[in-house]
Amino acid sequence: MSRSDAPAEAGHTRRWRIITVAAAISFMSFFDLSVINVMLPSIERTLSAGNGAVQWVVSGYSLMFALALVPAGRLGDAKGRRHALLLGLALFVAASTMAGTAGSGTMLVVARLMQGAAAGVLVPQITALVEELFQPEQRGRPFGVLGATASVATAVGPVIGGLILALGGVENGWRLVFLSNIPIGVVAALLVWRRFPAKPPSGRTDHRPDLTGTLLLGAGIMLVILPVLQREQWKGLLPWLLVPIGFGVLVAFRSWETSDARRHPPVFDFRLLTHRTYRLGLLLGFFYYAGFTSLPLIFSLHLQYGLHRDPLHTGLTIAPFAVGSALGALLGGRHVERLGRPLISIGLVTVMVSLAVMTALTSFAGTTFSVVNAFPLLLAGVGSGLVITPNNTLTLSQVPKPDAGSAAGMYRTMRQVGSAVGLAMITATLLGAVAANDGSWSTALRYALGVEVGIVTAALLTNVADIIGSRRQPSAPAP
Repeated sequence: MSRSDAPAEAGHTRRWRIITVAAAISFMSFFDLSVINVMLPSIERTLSAGNGAVQWVVSGYSLMFALALVPAGRLGDAKGRRHALLLGLALFVAASTMAGTAGSGTMLVVARLMQGAAAGVLVPQITALVEELFQPEQRGRPFGVLGATASVATAVGPVIGGLILALGGVENGWRLVFLSNIPIGVVAALLVWRRFPAKPPSGRTDHRPDLTGTLLLGAGIMLVILPVLQREQWKGLLPWLLVPIGFGVLVAFRSWETSDARRHPPVFDFRLLTHRTYRLGLLLGFFYYAGFTSLPLIFSLHLQYGLHRDPLHTGLTIAPFAVGSALGALLGGRHVERLGRPLISIGLVTVMVSLAVMTALTSFAGTTFSVVNAFPLLLAGVGSGLVITPNNTLTLSQVPKPDAGSAAGMYRTMRQVGSAVGLAMITATLLGAVAANDGSWSTALRYALGVEVGIVTAALLTNVADIIGSRRQPSAPAP
């Protein structure tokens, strides 16, 4: 897209119209990732779904999200963002229709897998659009808007979901949540068709996909994550042998992507990992999403199963987190260029302090529990926004435009793999502690929050390592 053919003001307006539509699509994707937290009891009762099906309804979305991100990013690089977004929106609408009309747990699981794959197609295009439409020094604000949108969608999902469940009832409320995606998706597709550039900005002529690399990457991620997700169904140590096999497949993926035998553009250019900021940004994203994504879920489980609160009460309890997330993302986008990585450290310390306060408040019950946790959740949301948006901006700041989609896709993949692993590990800690402590949900929540603090600490150490490295050796542009 050329900005020299129109006045600067018109080009600025057009870019922000595109970002506005992209933000709406991002909201829809992340909303469906989080709203499921308050819908689980209703789904379980309506469809008589077993524990395995319920677990896949939650985790299957994140898994397929992770698997689709990198190949979808490359698809957008090759065919253009409009092409990829329309494909993702069509799949998302179809999956939402299936989920809203599901007559069994199996059908709902399949629909959620499709939804996750569709979200995995949509999200990397949105991140890459910022890379393509804005110069590096201009990206803080659009990343702030998109970060605020994603944070709000993730946190406000339980609030809106609880309200719809209260209005629609146990039988139909959760169906209405899924079906509401249909008109939103159709309108978004029309706006994408009308406003988005049709052709990719890349000058590459070979757009054929690297199918071997795509299959190796997908198989490796699946083998690593599957034993974690199936821990309740697959007993014993034997299934965990899939984890080292998965890492072996990922090593084979790297060898293939860097070999001369490959004749097509790679799924991911491993030369980007020679850049310290990008490499450590990926690792930080993995750790942070492993530690923070499960917070709304464990609060939801504690409130609904432990304290017997209804979905609306549960959603309203988590609402301060939504407000804080939006505020933190906007602040992070505004100040990231001036403060850089130290801003992320401030955010991580804020999250850790908030989690420590919540841990101290686990003994409260009923409405008192919701009231006393309002400020810590608000503070955790602010800290989260100060981490996610700046890390987005700084990690991708020096990625060449032709690789924007695949670089953003790998970044998102690391975050979603971290999210899937963290959800499984921390949820297992919560439920295991309930069983081991005579059904004490307050004790179980304390253990789960302790695990979160440990993982967020790992993210903080990663960020500190990048700060120290940048002072010793100034960052160079990625190849």
